Amino acid sequence: MRLFKKNKQSLIGEGALTKLSPVIDQKQKRVAEYLGRQTAYWNRSAKITALAIFCLLFGGACILLLIHAIIH
Repeated sequence: MRLFKKNKQSLIGEGALTKLSPVIDQKQKRVAEYLGRQTAYWNRSAKITALAIFCLLFGGACILLLIHAIIH
């Protein structure tokens, strides 16, 4: 049983990570620009309200999953 022996092979080589990093950065920038255009006309209170709704929605979902995991 090799429970604590390190695996010498990595799943993704370092060369693949260096090639993948600019692609991920470009996609993140594109999504951020799109979201910026979609919310450009919102005022500050609308953005804060949207943020609060987002936090309540996903926070509630996380709490629900946590309760469900503890019960079952």
